[in-house]
Amino acid sequence: MLLRRQLRHAIKTIGGLPVDESPSRSQLTDLITGWSNEGFAANLEYLEAVAEHSVKTKGPVLECGSGVTTILMGILCGKRNANVWSLEHNDEWRERVSGVLADNGIAAARVCSAPLVEYGEFVWYDPPLAQMPEAFSLVICDGPPGSTKGGRYGLLPVLGARLQDATILLDDAGRPGEAELIKRWENEARFQTEVRGDKERGFAVMRRLG
Repeated sequence: MLLRRQLRHAIKTIGGLPVDESPSRSQLTDLITGWSNEGFAANLEYLEAVAEHSVKTKGPVLECGSGVTTILMGILCGKRNANVWSLEHNDEWRERVSGVLADNGIAAARVCSAPLVEYGEFVWYDPPLAQMPEAFSLVICDGPPGSTKGGRYGLLPVLGARLQDATILLDDAGRPGEAELIKRWENEARFQTEVRGDKERGFAVMRRLG
């Protein structure tokens, strides 16, 4: 009950910020604490980067794997009339995130049921392509789980045509699988890549260059 109250307070506080202002570190810390998903909640530096890009994005946002970032982007992007499309393969988790969005009136984000399916050399989400925008300006990539065949590689072959001018925030960039993934994506498309944070909790900011 206490955590739920803290989460609502954090959402209300962030929702009251001016449209172009990112939440402070303390406000994001309150959001993470209220969300209460120990071990899986986005680290603070990554969440700060998500917030910074959310208050600047000019178009729809794609998220691979839902969570506290979905809540944060739903608040910030909603002020800019930009929608967030979050892909989630776990039904229980999708219901939890969707419930928080509904309870707090966050209408700009939707969590789509997207089971993991086989694409031959990799496994990735089965997104509702017919319903989704033709182009995304920002991608928050924190899924599917690292143990999935091919990891997070499927984003580019499945949705690359809709990411021509997008910025991708790839979490866990310090892990060997993600480091190899970055090289693979860079070999298949033009990216300007910057890795931030320490090796254990680092993330990459990848800007697609057409």
